[in-house]
Amino acid sequence: MRLTILYKPGCGDRPWLIKREGGAYEQHAHLHTKKDALRVRQIIDAGKYPYCKEYKTAVQRLLTEEEFKKLHKKQRYFNSQKGPR
Repeated sequence: MRLTILYKPGCGDRPWLIKREGGAYEQHAHLHTKKDALRVRQIIDAGKYPYCKEYKTAVQRLLTEEEFKKLHKKQRYFNSQKGPR
């Protein structure tokens, strides 16, 4: 999958655009900084599930529903001495 990162100064608060090449029009997301856009690309390449609300929304928009469900979720921490929190 190819992702393109563009800078669109006329888009107001979120000028950095990340879009899926060859995807539908809806498969794009606007982000605040270039660092955020690169981090979203890194999350998708690694196949990890994003827990940050902003990144999760961006990844959901870029991937199809089946691709998003296949992302690897990290197991929740469990302290055996004190129980789950």
